[in-house]
Amino acid sequence: MHLNAAGFEAEPRAGWRQPAFVIVLAVMALLFAGRGWGDGGQPASEAASEDLGTAPTPLSPQPIEEALGESLGDTGSPLDAVAVDIENAEYEKAEAFLAPYLRAVEGARHRYHPDLVRPLLLLGDAQFGQGDFPGALDSYSQAVQVSRVSDGLFTPNQVEAVYRQSEALQRLGDGEAATRREEYAYEVLSRAYGTEDEAMLPGVFRLARWYKDAYNIFAARALYQQALKIYGANGKAGTPRAIPALQGLAETYRMERFPPFYVDDRESPSLLASRPSGRFANYDVPLQINSFPVAERALQEVIRIRQQDASTGPTPVSEAILDLADWHLMWEHFRKAHTLYEHVYDRFEKVGNVDAATYFAEPVLLHFAAPKNPRPPPVEEREEQTEGFVEVQFQVSTNGSVRDMEVVASEPEGLMDFPVRRSLRSARYRPAMVDGKATPYEGEIYRHEFQYFPRSEKTDEDDEDKEEDA
Repeated sequence: MHLNAAGFEAEPRAGWRQPAFVIVLAVMALLFAGRGWGDGGQPASEAASEDLGTAPTPLSPQPIEEALGESLGDTGSPLDAVAVDIENAEYEKAEAFLAPYLRAVEGARHRYHPDLVRPLLLLGDAQFGQGDFPGALDSYSQAVQVSRVSDGLFTPNQVEAVYRQSEALQRLGDGEAATRREEYAYEVLSRAYGTEDEAMLPGVFRLARWYKDAYNIFAARALYQQALKIYGANGKAGTPRAIPALQGLAETYRMERFPPFYVDDRESPSLLASRPSGRFANYDVPLQINSFPVAERALQEVIRIRQQDASTGPTPVSEAILDLADWHLMWEHFRKAHTLYEHVYDRFEKVGNVDAATYFAEPVLLHFAAPKNPRPPPVEEREEQTEGFVEVQFQVSTNGSVRDMEVVASEPEGLMDFPVRRSLRSARYRPAMVDGKATPYEGEIYRHEFQYFPRSEKTDEDDEDKEEDA
């Protein structure tokens, strides 16, 4: 590969947007020339100033895009073009451009100049897209470091890069380190904005979802309550903006009673979740456990907000009522649940925007506690991981419970039949309805897919040979 004086390839790669790429190369060369060296290994500007007996005049840093000026024309920022390449999964092309671009910016400025942050993030995205998660993590970490040095240790400008660090760590299988990055981002935002500023909300919701996905439901609950407190402090309680926080709060209570995975009768789901402590537990809200009324009031508040919002329309109101009906069904308040289901069916028929008969024609799964995947054999006795399935046919009752189960297909046969049937016994469905009334539904089929490690056939043959020798 032939490099020119600026350190770039002499010929741009095929397929690149030639005008923009050539312009960037030219500008980089000019930037390097602006820091050209005079005789004796000194910068030319310094040599000239010494001849005049005056101190050198420092260069005024400029963003690279600003330095391009009008010469860029209508092609836009080269980094914008790279971002488009990454969106189109042209990762190698993006990385090939960004490597010399970063060297040019660092040479023209310094290694911690803020102009490095965005190209470092894009480089990490290109590496991430190619499956180079260690490389992506390194690029994202450099972006964090540059932001901290140039803008301060707790600048909120670093949060975007911190979130990307978390995603890379997840792909590398280090969930604990990823959680620490998510919590650090929240702490940065708290220091920058305070706990009741609306600017905190994106960070609050992100960390709440993170905890909820990890089944740390009490921490997620505290954050949804914190979001509601922020809305209240800013005069937006009871507005549509607060609906995601209300729904998230209710969901944590539902998950507490109905965890997304199968829990042995000897275990308590509540013991599987914990609230963070220490400097990351920045929640000034009381924590309530296993409270049906709190969640019920949250869902009722969503209905009230929807009804008062003239721009909502009838369908979101009906969907909010269905959420409350599902809540009552899961807690076996069947009379209330059926009353609400019938009310929504009637609303659909009167308004005419939804075909009620079609909408309620089949049951809707509300809860299925997924069983654990089969325990794998020892490493030396297993083949590559593959996928199996179990299909079960059954009746869904008017109260949404599963009856008369029958396994109709499974692969491998018998491996996961019992765990799937066991989980279905506690599953809950929104019942089917005919003419506005809940009715039993025959022939519902649930297909559960899972990952497992087959036992090596060679190992099985060796075991048989040993038995014959004995």
